[in-house]
Amino acid sequence: MTCRVAVVGAGIYGTHVLNVLASAGREGACELVAVAEKDAERLERARQRYQVAAYESYEAMFQQEKPDAVAIVTPDHLHRAVALAAAASRIHILCQKPIATSSRDGLDMIEAAEKAGVLLYVDYHKRFDPAHRALKRDIAQGRLGSILYGDVYMEDRIEVPSVWFDSWAQQSSPAWFLGTHYYDLASWLMASSPCRVWAYGNKTKLKALGIDTYDHISALVVYDNLAAITFHASWVLPDCFPSIVNQQIRLVGSEGICEIDAQDRGMLTSYSGEKSSQVHNPFSKTEQPDPYDLPLAGYTCESILHFLRILRRHKAGESLRDLAGLYPGGKDALTATRLCEAIHESLETAVPVSLA
Repeated sequence: MTCRVAVVGAGIYGTHVLNVLASAGREGACELVAVAEKDAERLERARQRYQVAAYESYEAMFQQEKPDAVAIVTPDHLHRAVALAAAASRIHILCQKPIATSSRDGLDMIEAAEKAGVLLYVDYHKRFDPAHRALKRDIAQGRLGSILYGDVYMEDRIEVPSVWFDSWAQQSSPAWFLGTHYYDLASWLMASSPCRVWAYGNKTKLKALGIDTYDHISALVVYDNLAAITFHASWVLPDCFPSIVNQQIRLVGSEGICEIDAQDRGMLTSYSGEKSSQVHNPFSKTEQPDPYDLPLAGYTCESILHFLRILRRHKAGESLRDLAGLYPGGKDALTATRLCEAIHESLETAVPVSLA
């Protein structure tokens, strides 16, 4: 049962999503039918490259193409309008993270999807990194014991806010654009919710370039399992840094420690009564030409392919209630959005903030 999928947004990450869906289409996993994009040059490039219908208006695309599902790959603050229009047309939704840049918008999206009976899947692809999935398993099996504390950093080169997203970077922040990945990941790994946060950040480098947003945001978050995790999110690494993104998570428990370096692609664990081991995990994506013409692979692809699997299962008869918990849904994503809001409140007030 082939799912007809459309995409809203053909920018940098939208192109990645289009590539993955086109690759999946060649494998029979879906049919990429249309793309909507306001930028005329991007739209024409996507139309020619993917040989799909092209629209300036996503509303017109929904009405004319009637896709089974849509991938929303717009700037973060624009997710709500597209999602509500999709839900009103009974179209299943793959939304890029964060679900929205306010919990009110996120709740509106969740309520609209529930009322329409459509799938709302938020693309938190860090959950699909094999190293993170292995850590999730180890925590669930008690190999780390009780999580005591941890450290996370996620950093981008300065070209991301100053070149890639210069038109809307000041409507975002390192917390909304980057930190949200690991705010979600930490809650998912520990099956725990944030309850208190204290944050600090500064505006120096980007403000000097005319972009009024934070260079970096650091936040100490306490969870309901009593773990304390410090998050560092930044997007001002120099242009000469060897990769676009630099990221790591380190968790220490009463019985073990795990460090996952997603820059050098390594995972190091040490558990009480066991020998240390190191496991190298796959790259996040492989979009270069493959000598055997294999489909695109990597965890940023896998999260999109999993959406298609969940959608096929639903179309085959499984209810959304039965499928809940098998993917990052709207309510999961709302936890990260509320933490982002609390972090920004703490930045503005210079005091710790409790999450209800």
